[in-house]
Amino acid sequence: MKARAIVFRGPGVVGLDDFDVREPGPGEVLVRAHHTCISPGTELRCLAGKQPNPAPWPFIPGYAMAGEVIEAGPGARFEPGAMVYLNGTADAGRLARMWGGHASHAIAPDDSCIDIPRGVSTLEASFAHLAGIAYHGSIVSGAAPGDTVAVIGLGVLGQMCARMYALLGCRAVACDVNADRVQTARRLGTKAELVSGDLAAALGPHIPEGPDVIADVTGNARVMNDAIRIARDVPWEDAPIEPTTYVVQGSYPDVLPVPYQDAFLKQLVLKFPRDCTRGDRARVMELMAQGGFDARSWISSEESPENAEEIYRELSKPDSKQLTVVFRWT
Repeated sequence: MKARAIVFRGPGVVGLDDFDVREPGPGEVLVRAHHTCISPGTELRCLAGKQPNPAPWPFIPGYAMAGEVIEAGPGARFEPGAMVYLNGTADAGRLARMWGGHASHAIAPDDSCIDIPRGVSTLEASFAHLAGIAYHGSIVSGAAPGDTVAVIGLGVLGQMCARMYALLGCRAVACDVNADRVQTARRLGTKAELVSGDLAAALGPHIPEGPDVIADVTGNARVMNDAIRIARDVPWEDAPIEPTTYVVQGSYPDVLPVPYQDAFLKQLVLKFPRDCTRGDRARVMELMAQGGFDARSWISSEESPENAEEIYRELSKPDSKQLTVVFRWT
């Protein structure tokens, strides 16, 4: 059968293409996508040709799909009709994959698929990977109930990080240079400040004693120089004061310079959460089912794949009002 996919043909070039879908083999399933969700930071970096270890052009981007099993290979644990989350197709014929998420159909090992809980739509489930990254970072940070967390950057991942820390019982204070993103965060219950110049001036008055955790979700290597200034001062004498943990939650294409002297004087603890696990994605879908958060709050729009070129162009604008977009395939 023929499947349809969004493809990146070259730097800045987005299109649609067909590929042949084979029959599922042993332990595999064929999934018909209902929704796929854009991960803006990673996918825009792929589109610019700046993602490490890139696939050859053209390739299918994306790693967040939710849909219905329509055929199962021998020994597969899912049956036709099951609603599942998966990262994307494991086989796209002549097309390369980064990671094959934005496609109408997917072949996948059944152990890579996760049951979508009752009460969670495929629109919401397609958001599970982004939410899982935020959840994973909050756990790796070591933040505990009552801790103060400074979330820097309020793109879709930063918005989710603020929510996850709040669910942990932390006090989250966030900031961004984009006024629309700040307003979105405030509307959804996050204390958020607009940075119009000095980051420390925006956040410092709200956390004068310094935060327990700084979550840098900007993906901007220059931010760390300013952000370290709000980290807690640790006295040289013996004192029961824990240094600030700096969580590098954004992703970067290459080198991330660390201002050594400032980090040294603050005795900063650096942590680099690594994406998310299958268990993280399952957990955030459980939170969705329990009403812990509504993924639709951070999905700017639901669009046809035919509009992909326009959508990626809009998301690439520095002042874009879009957080993320979900493609509807059925």
